[in-house]
Amino acid sequence: MKKFLFVILLTTYYLLHTTYVNAATPTPTPTTNSNSSDDALNQQITDLKTRIASRVAELNLVEKRGIIARVTEVSGTQITVSDLKEKTRFIDVDELTRFSNPSTTESFGISDIAVGNTIGILGLYNKESRRILARFVNVVSLPIIIHGVIESVDEKLFRVKVISENEKVIYLDVEKTTITFSYSKEKGLVRSGFSKIKGNERIIAIVQTNTDEENLITATRIILLPEISKDPKQENSAKK
Repeated sequence: MKKFLFVILLTTYYLLHTTYVNAATPTPTPTTNSNSSDDALNQQITDLKTRIASRVAELNLVEKRGIIARVTEVSGTQITVSDLKEKTRFIDVDELTRFSNPSTTESFGISDIAVGNTIGILGLYNKESRRILARFVNVVSLPIIIHGVIESVDEKLFRVKVISENEKVIYLDVEKTTITFSYSKEKGLVRSGFSKIKGNERIIAIVQTNTDEENLITATRIILLPEISKDPKQENSAKK
């Protein structure tokens, strides 16, 4: 009997001791590297915000801009020009810049641009440096407006001899594509033709330079002013 009780007590002690040990030392759970992952994600977000802010600031400093100007200097990857307001501008070119000249079919680049050329530039203007990074550079021919008096008309060659306001002799070449108008107070601006051009009349002509012969230029538009005195001084005195 005593032996039986001793076995029961020993068994009970063993069970209680095992339960206590198991409760006191719970099974460890696997740990995750959550803090490191969060730090890496936050760093990526911060880097992205920095890049976006830098790009926005860069875009705010740059805008697309186009100008027409006269070339004053060409050196390396820079073209110095004088715009229509006589302001000096600096044009940068790179490997992405495209050049063209309508008067030639051959390849055209910065080395072909000469001082005195009129060019059109389209590119990216930096507000901070005030320079234009050119994307397109085109040689252009601006129309020239001539005011003067008709001295004579050559009906065989279809040419008009004009004395300009600065007393320079200019020969206007009238082509089939030349459009001629005549202006009067009564009728206003009406279509005319070469046969209506007469000497001792004032004339306004829009022309393009012809490099084959000095002082000979092709007229694209002609406006005849028969009612206006050929001498501006006489006209002003008549008004008085």
